[in-house]
Amino acid sequence: MRWHLGDQAGSIASLRRSNQARDPMERQGRLHCLGVIAERQFRMRHIEAACQTWDTFLDEHVTLSSARGDEHLKTMLKVLPAYRSVAGVSDLEERARHVAALKTA
Repeated sequence: MRWHLGDQAGSIASLRRSNQARDPMERQGRLHCLGVIAERQFRMRHIEAACQTWDTFLDEHVTLSSARGDEHLKTMLKVLPAYRSVAGVSDLEERARHVAALKTA
């Protein structure tokens, strides 16, 4: 709701609090939340922060089967190439492609 009301930073803070309060066994919920946070950071042009969140997302996604996680991964692979000049983006993109390949194997 905060995101749609224009409170972008508040939206991300709420999602982070949600993940902190989430039961550790709710891995798919945590994964989806990380994907949403990263996408929102990216839309805010906080590229480095988005990359850090996506890196954590990949740590989780590689061990889970999740349709929503797969969609977040596709989004990441779609948007990252335009930012390859930003430090760390190329490495993250390479890692994401590796995780995608593992998922389809």
